[in-house]
Amino acid sequence: MDRVAYMFDSSKCMGCRGCQSVCKQWNDQKTDPTTFNGFYTNPPTLNPHTRMIINFYDDFTEKQNFNFLKYQCFHCGDPACVKACPSGALFQAENGIVAFDVNKCIACGYCHSACPFGIPQIGQVINKCDMCYSRVMEGSKSDETATPACVKACLGGALYFGKRDDLVKQGKEKVEILKKEGFTEANLYGENILGGLGVLSILKYEPEKYGLPKDPVFPVNTLIWKNIMHPLGLVMLGGAAGLVFLHRILQTGNKGGDQ
Repeated sequence: MDRVAYMFDSSKCMGCRGCQSVCKQWNDQKTDPTTFNGFYTNPPTLNPHTRMIINFYDDFTEKQNFNFLKYQCFHCGDPACVKACPSGALFQAENGIVAFDVNKCIACGYCHSACPFGIPQIGQVINKCDMCYSRVMEGSKSDETATPACVKACLGGALYFGKRDDLVKQGKEKVEILKKEGFTEANLYGENILGGLGVLSILKYEPEKYGLPKDPVFPVNTLIWKNIMHPLGLVMLGGAAGLVFLHRILQTGNKGGDQ
C-alpha cells in the first residue's frame, strides 16, 4: 500500500483558519474561551480539545508581513509515540497514518513525552491529528470524502493530499520556484527526518523561524524503554511465571510422596 501524506504550502496560506474550524467540526471537538494577548494564533497552543492550529508569525522580515504554519501531528515515518505507548492505543496504519484507539488509551502521557514535537495532548484520553483516518479509510475519492477534512476545506489551495512520493516531488519543485522568487531559505520540511514526515511543509524561511527543529531526534528515554526496558520486563515476567509453574509442580510432587 502506498504511503499517503498531506502537504502544507505556506506561500499559499491566507491564515483564514478554515482548516482549523473544520477540524473542530469533523472531530466534534469543543472550543475553548481565549483572550487576545497580542498574538493572532488562537488558541495559543494545542490542547486536549484542539488537534491543529494555524500559527501566525509577523517578525520574519523588517517589513511586517504575516507567515503561517499549520501545526499538528506530523505523522512520523518512524513514530516514537507508537513505540512509547504501553497500551497499544497508538498505531501506525499500512498507509503510514499514525492513529489511535481511545478505548485502549490509559492517559499515561508517554506519547507526549516521546514525541520530538510534544504533539499528543492528554486529557481524559489522547488527542491528536489522525489525518482523518476514518475518512481516508472509508470515504470515497469521487466526492472527496476520502480526503482529510482540512485539505478539502482549504480555500487558498494551500493543502494537498495524496501519495507521499508524489507530494515530495511536487514540494521540491515548488521550493525551486520560491528560491527563484527570492526566498533563498525556502525548503521542504519533513522529507527525510524521523523516517520521513507524513505532513510535509513548504516553508519560505528556515524551519527554526517557525519554531520547528531542523534535525529532530527521538528522546533517549524512549529508545531505552522500547529497546531495553520493555523487552527486559517481558523476560522477567516470563521468568516469574516459569518459577511459579515450577513451584506448583514441586508442591504437587511432594504431596504425592507424602501419600
